[in-house]
Amino acid sequence: MEPTSAPKNCQGKVPPILLDFMRAPGGHSLVVKGDAGTGKTTLALQTIEEMEAEQPNYYLSTRVSDEALFRQFPWVREQKMRDNVLKAGKTFLQRNKELAAMEDAHPQVTVAAAKELLRALNRTDDSLMVVRTELHKLEGQIEAGELTEDGEEGFQGDLMSEGEITFDLGIMLPELEVGYDMVETNLPAKTLIVVDSIDALSERYGIQAQRLVNTLQKDLVENSATNIVYTLEKSGKTDMDYLGDGVIQMLSEDRQGRRIRQLSIEKLRGQAVERWKYYFTLNGGRMTVFDPTWVRIPEQMRPMPTVPITDELTVSSGNESMDQYFGRIPRGSLVLWEFGLDVHQDVVRCLELAVMSDVLQKGRGVAWLPMYATDYGLVERQMRMLTGMENLPAMRILDTQGDSAGQYDMVKTVEGEEVSQDLRWSEMRYMMEGAGASSPYLSILGYDAMEAIYGSGVFRDSLEHIDAMRRGGHVVIAIASSRSASLDALRQQAKLHIRFEDMAGCVMAAGMKPNTPYLYLDFNGPEDRLPVPKLVPMI
Repeated sequence: MEPTSAPKNCQGKVPPILLDFMRAPGGHSLVVKGDAGTGKTTLALQTIEEMEAEQPNYYLSTRVSDEALFRQFPWVREQKMRDNVLKAGKTFLQRNKELAAMEDAHPQVTVAAAKELLRALNRTDDSLMVVRTELHKLEGQIEAGELTEDGEEGFQGDLMSEGEITFDLGIMLPELEVGYDMVETNLPAKTLIVVDSIDALSERYGIQAQRLVNTLQKDLVENSATNIVYTLEKSGKTDMDYLGDGVIQMLSEDRQGRRIRQLSIEKLRGQAVERWKYYFTLNGGRMTVFDPTWVRIPEQMRPMPTVPITDELTVSSGNESMDQYFGRIPRGSLVLWEFGLDVHQDVVRCLELAVMSDVLQKGRGVAWLPMYATDYGLVERQMRMLTGMENLPAMRILDTQGDSAGQYDMVKTVEGEEVSQDLRWSEMRYMMEGAGASSPYLSILGYDAMEAIYGSGVFRDSLEHIDAMRRGGHVVIAIASSRSASLDALRQQAKLHIRFEDMAGCVMAAGMKPNTPYLYLDFNGPEDRLPVPKLVPMI
């Protein structure tokens, strides 16, 4: 089941480097390109939102109406950005009452009067002026019929209506005029303009997009310290790449039927770019870029809260977020957690500690053969903190070396010769019943370690233990790397199969059984708690 909005600690975030780029001295232009549905508009809107307190903004949407925009991005209305979005093409229309008295005027005169009224109302004798050299030159060429999109004589503009005012685009460029006026009104403060999209504006005016961008670049960006974001409905290399100070590529790709969203920084003039690739989600109608995963298990931790028991037929993974997306674990199941080679060991350990803590606090038993070499003393201290229990009689760590024999109550030395003997069901049941543990029991088996000890045929020899656990209504979690010799057999036998992999430093999970989208593991949480990830779908 997918939530309708992102978790509270993941409510939307654009790459911080883009905000730093907009905050740098002077004006800057940013081209955001990508195919339909890649998140260009969402990025533009959230950039406005995050810069709102610092830079007045003008959002020019040329493809959809305001109400359609609010339906697609309801958080815009909720965040009280409505007034900011409605500025697009409507600033001077707020003077309709004054203009109504001019009902006998020609529509072109009405528009011109509206513009002059707006500028007059916001100007004082010492007001700063915005440079309009290139805009006037462009308008002069339009009026003279010297400029068309296809090079033929005459201007190819359309007619656009808004209320009772009609703009003849063959005479002037109303949206751009309003943008210039707003920049001038806000001086000396820097204004942020978003043109969404420059292709649509070019089509509406019948003017090449490059010419429009050149006009805005010279007048507003270079001479009036304005920030401008252009969305471009194209991907790959384009003629616009060299015009912007920054270029962002938005991608949406398919990987085995799962969506991959990626933002790539192709250039940011004057900005040092250490991280040029970001994976992100549009979950809840907002963009959230994923931070690289870095997990640190605290030295001191408070006890972990247990996951509520909802029924007698399933058990928890120790993580409510994982239970939500992958489902709770049916009793009598083999579960496979498959890890890519680049996934950090502490990610695996956090998941192991969480499920073991939950099982032990419910009075159940755990047998664990770790995936990686383990400091038993450290694990013992961690489990005592996480469970709040001084003694852990229902936990057994299986050790084949014998170096720790007698040092730790939870460590049981096994021979390490035959896995079928070391994992005898009768022996495990005896251990658990002797410790007073209730069922269902849990076995966690690290297959890469088992293969190193018992050989590559370990899965076949461990199947007796797995089958006995399944018949008894207990649970086995098999942990294996993507290179494990046992992986194919485990995939076939597993009732639940979750694959964890690294994407540009971000740990992602995908349900293979059941099938789920990619989910980001967000480990942000209190510093005195075991890092237990919240899952955020990449959708």
